[in-house]
Amino acid sequence: MKYDESNTYVLNNYAYYLSLRKENLERAKQMAERCNVLQPGNPSFLDTYAWILFQLGEFEDANKWIDSAIDAGGIKSGTIMEHKGDILFKLGKVNDALDFWSRARELGEGSEKLEDKIKQKKFIE
Repeated sequence: MKYDESNTYVLNNYAYYLSLRKENLERAKQMAERCNVLQPGNPSFLDTYAWILFQLGEFEDANKWIDSAIDAGGIKSGTIMEHKGDILFKLGKVNDALDFWSRARELGEGSEKLEDKIKQKKFIE
């Protein structure tokens, strides 16, 4: 299949969907890698790849990719800010995680568990 901009978004969305379900993560990783090759610098695609790495337990690499997503404009995304917090928490940086979770809340976006993460000062699946 030849990918253009519209179906690259579909591929990325499917990879992200798989990551949320924690299914076929290696395949999702391949799809997300492909999206990042086809559209480098897309914060959503960078975040998807970081989130898949997170789900695979590759927290150091996930942190590098989420930083790339933030640098590419993801600083305006509550989801990306929350993901950064989740990654930092797994890296043992609780205070930094709380900072990013708070930023996600300020943006008015994030998961339904965001408030609990902030109140309990821990990552919640």
